[in-house]
Amino acid sequence: MSLDPEMTAVVDHWIAAYQGDDPEAAIDLYTDEAAIAVQGRATVNGRAAIAELLHASFVRYDRSVSVRYDRAEQSGDMGYVYGRSWITLAPRDGSPPENLRGRFAVVLRRGTDGRWRIAIDIDQPSLDVDPSTPHFGAVAEG
Repeated sequence: MSLDPEMTAVVDHWIAAYQGDDPEAAIDLYTDEAAIAVQGRATVNGRAAIAELLHASFVRYDRSVSVRYDRAEQSGDMGYVYGRSWITLAPRDGSPPENLRGRFAVVLRRGTDGRWRIAIDIDQPSLDVDPSTPHFGAVAEG
């Protein structure tokens, strides 16, 4: 299995922006027509709608993310990253945290400016992802 560092770097930048309270940096990593399909939510289409989703998340939660890359490859102007993710969303109002774990797949496209951006971002639950390693916050039931 191949782990292309140029591809994983885009996801690493997204994680840094997402955890670092930098919504504009996270939003800038998406193409204009990007789509996000995340756990427990309807698919979000287009950078404007993604910006709305991310801004709401930044206001409501403190976020912790850990990933394990299983594959990352590129061919021409397209690439992908596939792996496992552990995400904790801790509501800023003190409510119990939401612990998400699963598999993710990110499809990347190189723009005319030479930058890689996220075209499709899918994060779904997966029973083969160990809920305890790595983990942040309180363990979610089920």
